[in-house]
Amino acid sequence: MLTVTLVLCATVALASADDAAANHTDTQALRCLPNWQKHNNRCFYFESSTKNWVNAEKQCQTMGGNLASIHQDDEHKFLQSLTQVEVWIGGSDCQTAGNWFWIDGTIMSGTFWCPQKPDNKQEECCLQANTKIGKCWDDVACDTLLPFVCVKPL
Repeated sequence: MLTVTLVLCATVALASADDAAANHTDTQALRCLPNWQKHNNRCFYFESSTKNWVNAEKQCQTMGGNLASIHQDDEHKFLQSLTQVEVWIGGSDCQTAGNWFWIDGTIMSGTFWCPQKPDNKQEECCLQANTKIGKCWDDVACDTLLPFVCVKPL
């Protein structure tokens, strides 16, 4: 009887430890890494060093993400809360002028263009956010050096 009780207690203790470890792992998976900010089940990272659009995207990829894609008004406002300066985000129409897409493959919907933008000049095919008074979007030359915002899913 004592043996059965000990086996039962050990089994319960091991199951409880496994549950605690699984819950800790699940909680860890739902958090962003240090210096990344959580919003809408994604993690955003502001990089203050300046790079051209391509090199900014490469750096985001080395951190497991892409230049940020923005899909809703609350994400646009969140981006503005991360930084007040002009930044690269992940939109481009370099393949075909006027055919904008997000580098992470998501569909571009809900845009925040400045008035009369984009002007779809071939030499201005990368997306800059936080432009002018309205903190809106502008299409600019991809070789411009700007800070940038990366994003990755949780």
